Amino acid sequence: MKKANYLRLTHAVEHEIEIKNSRFIASLAPATDAADIARHVAEVKQRWTKANHYCTASIIGSPFDDTCYASSDDGEPGGTAGRPMLNVLTHHPLGEVSAVVVRYFGGIKLGTGGLQRAYSQAVAEALPFIQTAERKYREYFSLVYDYADQGAVEGILSGFEYKVVEQTFTENVHQMIAIEPEYRAQLDKQFQAQTQGRVKLLEEHRAGLE
Repeated sequence: MKKANYLRLTHAVEHEIEIKNSRFIASLAPATDAADIARHVAEVKQRWTKANHYCTASIIGSPFDDTCYASSDDGEPGGTAGRPMLNVLTHHPLGEVSAVVVRYFGGIKLGTGGLQRAYSQAVAEALPFIQTAERKYREYFSLVYDYADQGAVEGILSGFEYKVVEQTFTENVHQMIAIEPEYRAQLDKQFQAQTQGRVKLLEEHRAGLE
């Protein structure tokens, strides 16, 4: 799995398009587990009754982790609905999301390629209306340093986005910080230069999303 930041959906949105008399209604909602997805699908079916198809795509977690993916063509030819919808979400990249596209058949067959384009388009055209928040991937590191180096450490860290996870003051300052992985090399370089190597980042072998 790629370890990277991604966007997560914060509010539900709905958008409708029409292609050759068929109506395609895309509904996107936040989802962090299977219960959220089931609830969203049920709500869509209740709102849009008697549709021909309710095709789905979901990502419970990171869009870079394919174990979080699920999709359904719901009676459309295999590979023409759910997977194209999922591809749009992963390329955004958008995570923690449930997508349902409702289709009311308009009497004109679209063919395999036409269906793939239609379901992709339905989701893609809903994306400009979504609201998102960034889910940030962080790795954890420990710092142990003398009080004499505290000013230098705080000055260096102030130039980066970081979070203090734990902090204790004994004979030395002990900190655990969470940072984006790409900051590691820059921080190491600055600690080496400004503290003559007295302060070093020690890996905690922990990581997580915030």
